[in-house]
Amino acid sequence: MKFGIVVTTIYDGKFLDEYFTHFKTHNNLENVWFYVVGDYSTPAACRDRVEKYRVQGLPWIYLDPETQEKFLAPFPELAAEIPWNSDNRRNVGFLMAYRDRCDVIVAIDDDNYPCDDWGFLEGHRQVDSTITLPTAKGHGGWFNLCSMMQVTCKNQGMDGTVYARGFPYKRRDPRCNFIDPEPTTGKVAINAGLWSGDPDVDAATRLVTGCAAEPQFTRSALLAPNTLMPINTQNTALIRDAIPAYYYVKMGHPIGGMQLDRFGDIFSGFFVQKCAQAVGHSVRVGSPVVEHRRSPHNLYKDLWHELAGMVILDDMLELLESALPKSPDYSSAALVLANRLEEWANHKDGFLWDTALKRYFFDVSRNIKLWQDACNCFNREYSLS
Repeated sequence: MKFGIVVTTIYDGKFLDEYFTHFKTHNNLENVWFYVVGDYSTPAACRDRVEKYRVQGLPWIYLDPETQEKFLAPFPELAAEIPWNSDNRRNVGFLMAYRDRCDVIVAIDDDNYPCDDWGFLEGHRQVDSTITLPTAKGHGGWFNLCSMMQVTCKNQGMDGTVYARGFPYKRRDPRCNFIDPEPTTGKVAINAGLWSGDPDVDAATRLVTGCAAEPQFTRSALLAPNTLMPINTQNTALIRDAIPAYYYVKMGHPIGGMQLDRFGDIFSGFFVQKCAQAVGHSVRVGSPVVEHRRSPHNLYKDLWHELAGMVILDDMLELLESALPKSPDYSSAALVLANRLEEWANHKDGFLWDTALKRYFFDVSRNIKLWQDACNCFNREYSLS
């Protein structure tokens, strides 16, 4: 299988050294295409590090701003919706990996590191396979993937339960931890790997608990049909066919004196899950585990950026919890979702909901369609070659 690993960074790319060693140890180097997406502030040392591996014959690619602009030139409307100085640039890497026909496309952050005890590709290799595993049922249509980790809440001096960033506050319930040992069988379209060290929880949880985590599961699980969970871009793999439904949602919208941010991956993760359900595919959760050595963050600033998203996500439950009709493919499902998103936003009112916020979600709906157009263009080019 051909794995396309996509990451954005504004640092020097030292994380690549550990991935190289890991893949070499596991005899996986020939399977990996790396797409390192830079920004205007990414130092030259990052390009140099990628080039060091490229000259060894590895298809590891550094996407500098000029390369990205040239690649997106055929799609000017989409290019205008992918801002600089933003992790939204990972859309360029996803699209290039899709063009290059990677079988599995993996999203990581530049502070995620492979673990010796968990083969990175070995876990994500389950994508596009039909497998049988215990069923992550949760409660009320929601599963808490953090329940698969042993979490120490240092600020409270005890172990505890936390929920991943993007888990709606209205749906948080200890029963969401339930995994039924009764197995289920499904074709894996999305594989959500876990993290050790610093779990991906929201800033409010981080401030209160000071949590740290270690994996605690013997087997991975398949998410039950019509059950949801937050899926981020840390250690997440998708089947190539799902990419037309995996537009990374643009952030930065000013709202209620705040700025909507840090939910781009969360929105896109929920949207692609809905489309996978419509197609009849499954989500696997568990291995591989990566170590999250979190980059320095101001937690109060993170909370300020996340608060609007937390409110909107609770308002979005009616949309997320309504099943899409069965669909023959991800493009068709994403088109239905985009239209539903626009209709949903048009009828919202209440706290934070002004004309500008509605227009923001109209733009998200439009961008999902622009994203599909770009994916379809690469498919047409391939069929003609």
